[in-house]
Amino acid sequence: MSLPIALIIFSSIAVTSCVFLASYFLFIKKEDKLKDYTLGALFIAIALRIAKSIFYYALPEISAVGVGLGFFGFACIGPLALTYFSICQSNISQLKPVGLLHLIFPAIGFTIIIINEGFAYDLYLLANISLAAYLGYIANQIVFNSKTSELPKWHKALFYALITLSAILIFQLLGQTMNNYAIGIALSSLVMYFLFFYALQSPSVVKKISSKTLPKELLNKIKSAIEEDKIYTQPAITLAQFSEAIDTPTYLVSKATKVIYKKSFPEVINCFRIKDITQKLSEPNHSNDKIEDLAYDVGFNTSSAFYNAFKKETSMTPRAYQKMIQNNILHS
Repeated sequence: MSLPIALIIFSSIAVTSCVFLASYFLFIKKEDKLKDYTLGALFIAIALRIAKSIFYYALPEISAVGVGLGFFGFACIGPLALTYFSICQSNISQLKPVGLLHLIFPAIGFTIIIINEGFAYDLYLLANISLAAYLGYIANQIVFNSKTSELPKWHKALFYALITLSAILIFQLLGQTMNNYAIGIALSSLVMYFLFFYALQSPSVVKKISSKTLPKELLNKIKSAIEEDKIYTQPAITLAQFSEAIDTPTYLVSKATKVIYKKSFPEVINCFRIKDITQKLSEPNHSNDKIEDLAYDVGFNTSSAFYNAFKKETSMTPRAYQKMIQNNILHS
């Protein structure tokens, strides 16, 4: 077997493995849907970029569509990585529409390549710069930020793998020779193998936890921390911080909140915060309190997050709910 054929087979298996893993997150696991969907999409984006290199190496006359899809996947790696790390480090339960702005560059670049493939090199170079910028932001705001709690091992492995992949793809693009291009394909495939096997060995990433396997003591500990200790009143508390506080892995906490409350962790936190506020509003001595003050007292740190959570839980705006309570008190 010739070396080029061996390289193509080796790399194709790596890409296929990542596609299978992505399919698991997108269609099977779905325990924390937003996080799993984002991670699955990230693996697909990486696979698209490496697959483009493989096809280009095997068939230099690859179509503009293939080059464009490779670019689209490449340009999406940074936004998806930022989204995934942000979800893992905060109480995000749904993405804001403004997040779609991150897809403008990938979409425009894809369209330009389809129309005129001559711009592909420059756009791929911009995608490299974009990925480096996203990773720099993630490093500054999440990975090396002293204000955030210690990152799980999987998150560190993913971050450093993306840093390595970014460096390899820059080398590949600037190498200007097919030999360097082949080296880039091989090294990128090794990164994909690493992510695939590391994910398989990380229970918090791939393991589906059955409710029958959760100890009753764990469920009671989580209920106590939320309902009795009212840990949700800590401003901007994250799943990682909560897990650290009760000395329990994040994936177990996430699963347990689904079992106990039938909600995700962020939804549980917001639910109890809103419950506290509505309970206080029903008491005569709190009926005229400024509702934003009550929101900050129970842990909300922005008015927009409070208003969104309140309307989701009560189907009413805070003002309308407060007015209703005041009218009930007056007529009681």
